[in-house]
Amino acid sequence: MVVSVGKKEDGNTTEVTNYEKEENRPYFGKEAKMWHLYVGDPSLRLSNYKDSLLKLLKDQSAKTVYDVACGLAIDSVMLVEEGFKVVTTDVDEDFLNKAREVKEKRPELDRDWQIGFGDWLDLSAAAVNHPPEGYDVILCIGNSFATLPDFEGEYRTSIKALENYKKLLKVGGMLIVDHYNYDYLLSNKTFPPFKNKNIFYTTDRIFNTKVEWVEKAGKVTSLIFRSDVDVSGTDLESDPEVKIKERNGNQVPTLQRNDIPFCPYTRDELTGLLKIVFGEGADQRVLPDFKLDAPEDYVPNYWVHCVVKS
Repeated sequence: MVVSVGKKEDGNTTEVTNYEKEENRPYFGKEAKMWHLYVGDPSLRLSNYKDSLLKLLKDQSAKTVYDVACGLAIDSVMLVEEGFKVVTTDVDEDFLNKAREVKEKRPELDRDWQIGFGDWLDLSAAAVNHPPEGYDVILCIGNSFATLPDFEGEYRTSIKALENYKKLLKVGGMLIVDHYNYDYLLSNKTFPPFKNKNIFYTTDRIFNTKVEWVEKAGKVTSLIFRSDVDVSGTDLESDPEVKIKERNGNQVPTLQRNDIPFCPYTRDELTGLLKIVFGEGADQRVLPDFKLDAPEDYVPNYWVHCVVKS
């Protein structure tokens, strides 16, 4: 049994979430379908960071990549196409089944791509065969790491996940993990400037986005994003929960996308956690929106942390 252990916001009740149960998976069923709409065009998404990511992997002389946050498998498919041996895991069978469908339709991907269930808090039990020598690169992008709440306080849950990543890296291997620019959101109570496009989520179907701030002892411990999703022209249009709402002067069928809580790591906070796990002297750098060379005044949507195991 793969479990995640955590506390409620009141600090009194300990909960155990078993992600092997479908009802406990955050994006199961309809939510996963809505996620497809939220991501938008996969080709447009990849055009925002593919070249930079491939350069990082080339500089690492990487051959094996572990994508620990499969999602729609956009990154995994691209990496297999580029000649890497890829292992893909997630806690949601709906996402994993989508990845398996792609693999079945494209038998040329089969040789170099494993897909299976995997919980960050117990990756040694993941339903895949990890290379005994470790991975060249472990990838956790798309703001995925922030979906792991600080259940236990003092980031103990986060540190455990990072330690598990480190264990599966070979010496000299690199972890690439990102998070939304919560620094800007927390400081300004608004989103980063839209002139710098969202590199991962390119849809034009999302509107009426609201943020719920959850605080404990004067500190923001989680942020919950809620949005309306325009489901026009999709099979979700017939969903019984659809509501007609106004958007840009038109009446459109919508569903509300209820996100799980995000842990609002700042750039310095995650940098500090990586130092705890990988060591103060570990080779570490932070890229704004995967840009290898950005102007000093650039305000990113995401901070991308790259750290090497020594």
